[in-house]
Amino acid sequence: MTPTPAGPDTLIILAPDQTSLYEHLKVTQERDGRVRVILDRRRGAGGAGPRGEHERRAPTPDAARALMSVLGFMVLHRHGDRWTP
Repeated sequence: MTPTPAGPDTLIILAPDQTSLYEHLKVTQERDGRVRVILDRRRGAGGAGPRGEHERRAPTPDAARALMSVLGFMVLHRHGDRWTP
């Protein structure tokens, strides 16, 4: 049996212009530790991060990017050591 990684099972990532929704969800959804709410700080589709360093995170799946551009947020679920929309 593979041990379950510690940490949240679900990530809610909001677009940078969704700060009021971020503040609301942060309080209401992170209570039990199974959900983490994040305000996205990435710029563009890849490459440099907010401080100019190379992006270390995996590329965002196309479906998740579509949700972010249309809805202003995306929800990712943990499947082992991977995150999927």
